[in-house]
Amino acid sequence: MPFLCHTRKAALWGATALLTVGLAPPGARADIPDENYRPVLEHLLTVVVPPKLDALHDATTNLSGEMDDFCAEPDQEGLDEVREDFHVAMDIWQEVQPWRMGPLVANGRDQHIEYWPDKHGTATRQFRKLMFEKPTAYTDRKKIADTSAALQGFPALEEVLFDAKRSESLLMADEDGMFLCGYGGAVAANLDRMTGELVKEWPEFAKNMVEAGPDNMDYPDAKFAATDLYRALHEGLLIIASQKLGRPLGDGPKDGKASRAESPTSKRSLRNIEHNLTGLFAIYDSKWGDTGKEGKGLSALIDSSLLDRSFRLNWQTMTDTLDELPPSIVELLDQPDGYQKLADFAGQVAFVTTLVEGDVGGTTQLGGGFNALDGD
Repeated sequence: MPFLCHTRKAALWGATALLTVGLAPPGARADIPDENYRPVLEHLLTVVVPPKLDALHDATTNLSGEMDDFCAEPDQEGLDEVREDFHVAMDIWQEVQPWRMGPLVANGRDQHIEYWPDKHGTATRQFRKLMFEKPTAYTDRKKIADTSAALQGFPALEEVLFDAKRSESLLMADEDGMFLCGYGGAVAANLDRMTGELVKEWPEFAKNMVEAGPDNMDYPDAKFAATDLYRALHEGLLIIASQKLGRPLGDGPKDGKASRAESPTSKRSLRNIEHNLTGLFAIYDSKWGDTGKEGKGLSALIDSSLLDRSFRLNWQTMTDTLDELPPSIVELLDQPDGYQKLADFAGQVAFVTTLVEGDVGGTTQLGGGFNALDGD
C-alpha cells in the first residue's frame, strides 16, 4: 500500500529526521515506578477530557436544535447554518474520536456516532432502501437508536445535509424532503443523546482508571491503565495511515479513489485528520486547546529532553504538511500532483507512527504487545 511506501522525497525526510530524533539508546532501563503513571492518568482523564466531551455534547445539542429550526421553515440560509453546525460538531468529534476507550467504544457507541469505514457500502445500500420505503422508525427519535448503525450518526446526517439531490428535496419540502427532515432531526437528536451519555459515563470510567491497583478488577496497576492511553495514540495514527489515507490512496495512482475517504460528501476528509491529530497530540502533551497543561501527558514520562523536543519537531513537520493541503481528499486528488502530495503526507504519518512505537512506547515502557488493529 502506498502509505507504507515512502517516496524518495519522503524517504529522505525520514532519514534526516531519524538522525535528528536521537533514538533512545538500546539497553536495559530501570522500571518506571507505578506511581509515576498516576498523575498522567489523573490529568488527562479528569482534567483534559471532560471539557471536550462537554463541548461535543453542546455542539450536538445545538446541531439538533438548528436542524429542527431549519425543518420548520426550510430555506438556503437555514441549510447553510445547519451545515456549519454539523462541521462544528464534527470537528470536536474528530478530536475525541481517536481516544477509543471506555464509554466512547462501549456497546459500539463510536460506530453509532460515526459508522466508518464502510468497506462494503452498507450505508449506501441501506439509505437507498430507506428512501424507497420511508419507515417510520427512522423518524422516531426514540426508536432510531435501535435501528441500523449504518443509518445513524454523522455520516447519515452528512448524506441528508450535503448531498445535492437531498438538499434540493429539503428546500422544496417535497415528499422526500419531508421524510429527510424527520429522519435528519431524529439522527441529530440521537447524536445529542449519545454524546450526553458520554458526558455522564466518563467520570466513573476515569475514576476507575485513576484508581488502578490490586483491588481494581479492570486495571491492576497504573501502568496497565496508562497503556490504554499509549494504545489510543498508537492506534489513532495507524487508523489515519491505513484507513483514512490508505483507503483513498489504494494500491497506486491508478487505484486512488477519493470516494473511499472519510466524509467525502461534506468534503472534509483531511479536515477530519487535522482534528484527529489535535486530539492525539493531547495524549502526548496534555495541552488541548484551552484545557490541560503542557507536558503532563505521556511526555511527562519521557526521560530525555532531546527525545521530547525531536518528537515535537517531527509532529509539527507532519501537521505543517497537512496545513498546506486542502480540507478534502476529493479536492486534493483533482490536482495534477495531488496523489503524490497525499502519498507524501501518508509517509510522514507512517514515520511518526514508528517514532511512537520505538521512542515513545519504549521510553514510557508502555509500548509493545496487543494491537487491536492487527487481529491479535
